[in-house]
Amino acid sequence: MLLQSLVKLYEAWAEKGEIEKLGWNPVKISYGISLDEEGNVDEIIHLKTNAPKGNKEIPSLISLPMPVKRSVGVASNFLYDNVTYVFGYDNSNKPDRAKQCFDCFRNVGNKVLENTDDEFSTVIKKFLQKDYSEFENLSDLLTNLNCTETTVDDILNKGANLLLMPLGKFPTDSKAICESWNSYYEHSDAPKGVCLVTGKDDHIAKLHPVIKNIRGAQAAGASLVSFNATAFNSYGKENGYNAPVSEYAAFAYASALNKLVSDNDHRVFAGDTTVVCWTEDGESAYQDVFAGIFNSDDEVKQKDLHDTILSIVNGNEVKWEGIPLNPSNNFYILGISPNSARLSVRFFIQNTFGKVMENLLKNQQRMEMVKPGFEKFNYIPLWRILGETVNKKSRDKKCKPHLAGDVLNSIINDYNYPSTLYYGILGRISAEQNINWVKASVLKAYLLKNYDSKYKEEITVDYNENSNNKAYLLGVLFSNLEEIQNTANPGIKSTIRDRYFTAASSTPSRVFPILIDLAQNHIKKIPNVGAKVNCQKMLTETMSKLGDKFPNRLKLDEKGMFQLGYYQRTQERFTGKEDKNNDWCN
Repeated sequence: MLLQSLVKLYEAWAEKGEIEKLGWNPVKISYGISLDEEGNVDEIIHLKTNAPKGNKEIPSLISLPMPVKRSVGVASNFLYDNVTYVFGYDNSNKPDRAKQCFDCFRNVGNKVLENTDDEFSTVIKKFLQKDYSEFENLSDLLTNLNCTETTVDDILNKGANLLLMPLGKFPTDSKAICESWNSYYEHSDAPKGVCLVTGKDDHIAKLHPVIKNIRGAQAAGASLVSFNATAFNSYGKENGYNAPVSEYAAFAYASALNKLVSDNDHRVFAGDTTVVCWTEDGESAYQDVFAGIFNSDDEVKQKDLHDTILSIVNGNEVKWEGIPLNPSNNFYILGISPNSARLSVRFFIQNTFGKVMENLLKNQQRMEMVKPGFEKFNYIPLWRILGETVNKKSRDKKCKPHLAGDVLNSIINDYNYPSTLYYGILGRISAEQNINWVKASVLKAYLLKNYDSKYKEEITVDYNENSNNKAYLLGVLFSNLEEIQNTANPGIKSTIRDRYFTAASSTPSRVFPILIDLAQNHIKKIPNVGAKVNCQKMLTETMSKLGDKFPNRLKLDEKGMFQLGYYQRTQERFTGKEDKNNDWCN
């Protein structure tokens, strides 16, 4: 299903002219090798461009013949490659291999251009006829061509891709060269079989193209489909013949996926998982909405997204930046993570766009929580949720590898949240002796979803003064006791929270009697009679609901209720009624 949907996406983009045609691919090129009429190198053309951010130069992406897939063997690209292939330069003390690469580059070029005789191809073939010995002093040649030390080092030692440019022009400007490559690429000696993706009888791909731009994977790319050991052979079939996918389908799915993961505007990172999404028609507006939900830090855009989601959930066809969004459109979400030279599919979700939006809205509703005035946004992005499970003072700020994918998967599918998220939040609260808006929101969502209807009537957006849940009331009581201490000692830097918070949420019967006795002493110190009466009243009201006996120990879900009680009661004192109303889910 995954490969089929990617092939359909490729075909939709190809019909619109938004993706490379069969046999072509964007390739990173750093320098052009300008050739004169006799095929001699007469100039090194700088093709690097400035990065979108910063002053760093990066290779240009140029549409060129499909790159070969190689690991340890010798395999050459057509018209471009690194210095070892183009000039036979030995930069790894392997002269025999360098000569093999040199010969391979020339053999491929001559084979493709065998029946092509236009001006550009003639110049290239003259270059390919050069003897290996002509480039023995390549460093001197580059220096004589006025290359800087940085350029020379980049070419000779850092694997920069070099492109043959006859008469200083791009070889792809030649129609004859392009047609020759297309004919060469479409001709295959591979065995035929029924493609598992298309269902058609076609040439089967032995090796599949690599996927690049996956964070954490090898820079050269990683494989989504691969077989590289005899243990994977079946009935005498090796490599890609184990799972017959046509060369066309392999190219199509890889091209579509490479385009998706290279799109910085629509790619979402969740820990070590790279998340991409698409519809069969290849319309980017759907990607805009999905990526905006997880990445947007713009208050106005969040409001627009909210209104759009509500309309979609109600079954309406709405427009996003002028593009109609159909709730019934099939929507695909893929999460992939690196695994050495391969890729692991963390999840692949297929649903209607409307259903995905509905599940996202449910998550937003569960997370709705009274918040401090300085928090501008109503929606909590995924990266912030995950960040609350990590120690802010640690050198490694990344969450556990599987957590991000698990959380995202649960949100999109409306599954129960992973218990590791809940434990992670509780662990950080215990370590930090404090709970903020994000942590409280996560606890609320987890308890509402994972415990079915157990807390449905107890948990509200803000402080529930009618709650009779003991764990919740204990949190309220702790907040009240802290307030009494602050009233008795204005400006105190260290409160009972710093010493007793974790213990109070674990073993209430051991801690609260001590804190109540301490509170009585604090009340006696309050000079203002009115404040003293209010503090005593606040304490008495909470205690009357709790009774005289405190629980010996709180369960894990009860700890969450304790934290919510503390947070919401504390926010009640700092948040005015006008700030409590959060219309995200109204």
